[in-house]
Amino acid sequence: MDKTFDKHIHFIVFVVIILVQAFLLIFNTSTYGGADNISHFQIAKYSFKYPELFLDHWGKPVFTSLLAPFTLFGFKVAKGFNLIIGVLTLLIVSKLANHIYRGSSIFTIILIAFSPVYFSLMNSCLTEVLFSFVLVSAVYFFYANKPILAAVILSFIPFVRTEGIVILPVFALAFLLKRSYWAIVFLLVGTFFYTIIGYFVFSDILWLIHKMPYSTGESIYGSGNLFHFIKKSNYIFGIPFLVVLVPGLVIWGFQNFKKFSFRNENFILFIVIAGSWLTYFAAHSYVWWKGTGGSLGLIRVMGGIIPLAALTSVRTIKFVFKKLRNKYVSYAVLSAIIILQVVWLFVKNDFPLKADPTEQLIKKSADYIHYSEEGKKVFYFNPLLIHFLDIDPYDVSKCNWGIADKNQPSNSMEWGDIMVWDAHFGSNEGGVKLDVLEADPNLKKVKSLYPMEKVTVLGGYDYSVQIFKKSVNKNDTTVISDSCEQVLSFEKYLDKRVIDVDGYKVWHLDSIQEYSPSITLSPNDVKRHELLDVSIKLHYKALQPLVASETLLIFSVKNDEENLRYEKVDLVSDGTNWEELQLNVKMPANIPIASKILVYIWNKDRKSVLIERMTVKVESY
Repeated sequence: MDKTFDKHIHFIVFVVIILVQAFLLIFNTSTYGGADNISHFQIAKYSFKYPELFLDHWGKPVFTSLLAPFTLFGFKVAKGFNLIIGVLTLLIVSKLANHIYRGSSIFTIILIAFSPVYFSLMNSCLTEVLFSFVLVSAVYFFYANKPILAAVILSFIPFVRTEGIVILPVFALAFLLKRSYWAIVFLLVGTFFYTIIGYFVFSDILWLIHKMPYSTGESIYGSGNLFHFIKKSNYIFGIPFLVVLVPGLVIWGFQNFKKFSFRNENFILFIVIAGSWLTYFAAHSYVWWKGTGGSLGLIRVMGGIIPLAALTSVRTIKFVFKKLRNKYVSYAVLSAIIILQVVWLFVKNDFPLKADPTEQLIKKSADYIHYSEEGKKVFYFNPLLIHFLDIDPYDVSKCNWGIADKNQPSNSMEWGDIMVWDAHFGSNEGGVKLDVLEADPNLKKVKSLYPMEKVTVLGGYDYSVQIFKKSVNKNDTTVISDSCEQVLSFEKYLDKRVIDVDGYKVWHLDSIQEYSPSITLSPNDVKRHELLDVSIKLHYKALQPLVASETLLIFSVKNDEENLRYEKVDLVSDGTNWEELQLNVKMPANIPIASKILVYIWNKDRKSVLIERMTVKVESY
């Protein structure tokens, strides 16, 4: 192909890719990746205000640092960051493809740019595109015989996507075969760099481990088939892409088998390119199969390895040119494949992206709060809500993700606070069931939103959004009287520590638990006059004799970390009968508004105690 013509074709292809993505950037009314997309944007946006977010493990430190300046100009500009990185990735792949087989680059970059997952990721604030850029950059410098530079670049890949750590051993093997021993040491540069920075921030040299957000245990998202990603590969790559990818992998593997040598440059390049993306693909298949590592089986995670898969496909392109011999026929066959790749993308997907029913309901919830509950603190589970409300998600005076007390959520809220529960995030990540909220005596449901058609989400729940408000009672959200009363009982509690004893539903406080569930009150729960009269009653039964100072009923008034009032009374019992304990406290009513009144049991010596009911009544006069 004439060099000038080749340059013109490349220029046209890149311009088309950029224009198509820019069009979608403007006209998409939804965003690929949903709440995760928004969370990455929010972490990067507020990292200047809260610098520790630059080291947020979930947000990914390298990604957050690079994305942050773009977020200052809004969400659409922030999504443009991935477009820039995606184009740079394509440029590097273009050079690599031409090095491997001249004339293959134009086919390779079209396969990548119009693969379903990568096409969508280029218009998002997700990490996979930057991951692919770091990965192909490392491959490029490896191929250019600059192993130290390749190792340093790759060493930062776990801080773009955590699972990138599985690719480090692949490169270490390649460096070993090339006898670039020092390069193996330089694969630790990124970890050393962030370990030192994090130490000065968190005073913890092992912060990378201690702040890891992904559990190695059982995932709340469940598990799936070991071949899940293989079965979904047409949605990841596209059928035309697979037509050249699979043969390319087989051809390259067979070539290395025929002329096998550990020192063979072709074999080492196979390890770096095909070995990297196959290892990544296999690792994700395994964790989804085992239901660990927080895997949800999302196909978008494969976006990071699509460029390397395309480079593997170069072997098929080379094979076509060699076997067909007539270059015009070869160009016609490969052109048909990439045309089908583009057609496949737009036939199988609806662009521009439109908000799905769940996102529409979250937007309606935000509109309701904006017009009906403006200025109220919002407890939420879906990050999209705070994005639509344009609230700083890290300002706890305005909003709070999740709820501390999952058994009686109103204990963690102030009067008038709003809770927006949705069936996906509320039930799964948030761990709060709808029936618990509906049974809470201090939460009034003020709005219910349902999709037009049934939508089933993770856990088998029918999707809906329910908005609650902490109210003095469920029928009246405005009256605050001279007294209030809260009762902690366990009839509606969903917890393994709630058992049936003597006809009661009781909380079993055992040797593992130091503290019981608590009752939390605010000074604003009553009309404050001069005096607060607090009456506390506890109905309990010890399963063993209790003497003084072993288990105590605690009354505490705290303003931040300062104790304004602290009262305690011993639980005493012969271990046979139900007991009634009462504590009365009188104190001035002019305590700070931000203070909390807490009542709980301190199981100091880890005794076995059954709690049937605790009542706190506050009167002001």
